[in-house]
Amino acid sequence: MIKPEENQPAVTQQSAERRIVFFDLDGTLHREDLFGEFMLFLLRRQPLNVLLLLMVLPLVVVGFLLQGRAVRWPVSLLLWSLTFGRRQSRLLALEQEFTLAFRERATIFERVQARLEDYARQENVDIWLITGSPESLVRKVYGQAPWFASVNLIGSKITRGRGAWCLSRRCFGKEKVAQLRLRIGEPLSLYSGYSDSVQDNPLLAFCQHRWRVTPGGELEQWR
Repeated sequence: MIKPEENQPAVTQQSAERRIVFFDLDGTLHREDLFGEFMLFLLRRQPLNVLLLLMVLPLVVVGFLLQGRAVRWPVSLLLWSLTFGRRQSRLLALEQEFTLAFRERATIFERVQARLEDYARQENVDIWLITGSPESLVRKVYGQAPWFASVNLIGSKITRGRGAWCLSRRCFGKEKVAQLRLRIGEPLSLYSGYSDSVQDNPLLAFCQHRWRVTPGGELEQWR
């Protein structure tokens, strides 16, 4: 069971009935950027697509500059350029190859995962793993983890269109709040949240207890 967290008040009757906790993935449960590494992997394995990537790159940069880091379409355009003209079977095979390799080399933040596993053993806790990485990648990397069946996953969503893969949803920044609201309704009230990124501050604002994960995988309480 999870020990009482330092400098935290006693659990109230309301929180004892049902607690909702949130975990980010990249930089939180492991050090690496799962989706970013996947796109680099695609680029290495399909070098001919670099020509298309170079064509769309100016649009991607302008999109981020004008609309901010959380916007969906520039990232979708990057993914489209890296997968255009490839059969679905080929892309799925590459995805499987990547996830097998990623599992071997990922740097697991054991202290954070231990906290998640402790929550997973409690019957009165709902765990939400909310990430900007695509759900398909997360399931293939962590699907066999003992705790995975105990979490509710919300991630970005890859779909096929216009001869390639695209993002129909990018779960990043304020979109994480919107997606969680769709699933559990209002008002949002979370017991605890864990993330390494300031991009998750909009969601952490709804958490009673907020934990920042350091680059070394340590936990620091954030107020």
